[in-house]
Amino acid sequence: MTFRQLFSFNSAGIALLAALTITACGGGGGSAPPPPVPTSHAVNLTWTANREAAVNRAGGGYQVAISGQPVIDVPFPYAASGAAAVATLMSGTYTVTVTAYSAMNSSTGIAALGVVSNSIPSAAFTITVPY
Repeated sequence: MTFRQLFSFNSAGIALLAALTITACGGGGGSAPPPPVPTSHAVNLTWTANREAAVNRAGGGYQVAISGQPVIDVPFPYAASGAAAVATLMSGTYTVTVTAYSAMNSSTGIAALGVVSNSIPSAAFTITVPY
């Protein structure tokens, strides 16, 4: 690309004409390198287990929500043995929440009596899976 500008100066009654030419180079004629290709990674998610008894027995467990992914169910007894989940994720950034649940939240627990018992998800945290 070339940019050309003409300037006119008046100094002591003398007319001067100057030309400024700027030429830009595109860096060797090449283009920018392509972005990295996303790759698949096994991601281990761990958290401190809930101490409520109902979460750590039959009918209890955790649900792990990862943005853009299906919810991962980690039922008892797996939940009680280490509070962990493995997800296969492509390179990128994800938001994760973990929610404990128990049999009391089911249609046969206190929900069957008309009592609403909602588990509150953890604070959302962000993970970045590298390229």
